[in-house]
Amino acid sequence: MVSESINTMIIVIAGIILASMISVALFTQFGVLDSSMRIMVRNAQEKIQTSISISLVSFNTSDTGAVYIVIYVKNTGARSISSQELSSTDVYLQDSSRTLFLIYNPVNSLGNWNYIDTDQDNIWSVGETLIIRAYNNTALSLPIKIIIVLPNGVSAEYIFNG
Repeated sequence: MVSESINTMIIVIAGIILASMISVALFTQFGVLDSSMRIMVRNAQEKIQTSISISLVSFNTSDTGAVYIVIYVKNTGARSISSQELSSTDVYLQDSSRTLFLIYNPVNSLGNWNYIDTDQDNIWSVGETLIIRAYNNTALSLPIKIIIVLPNGVSAEYIFNG
């Protein structure tokens, strides 16, 4: 009789320990899921609040005679864009036979792009127009499609006919 009570007590204690372990594991997973959901919601909200549009495109010539493309891009969204986000932005130039991917570089160099912050506060504010200079090292034929993609996936396109 006593041994049955002890056996029953051991089984009950083992069941409680097992239930506690399962509860801890589930709560941990709920915490991870909650964090993931918060990040996804924040990213979706950021993407919804972000919008840009290309207003104007033109060719210019530098002091050294290099031809570059000037792209006027307006922040039409509901949030500002930081200089860190801008330096991770992708710029593509495309004609009928090729697509060029330009990388941000603050120094004017071929195959790269940089920007002029018109109010010089290192933030692309809502309503502000950014001036992008794209230094392509390959001759492109008209029309040229210009695509700007922000790090969060928001993009703008413009077809330049000359």
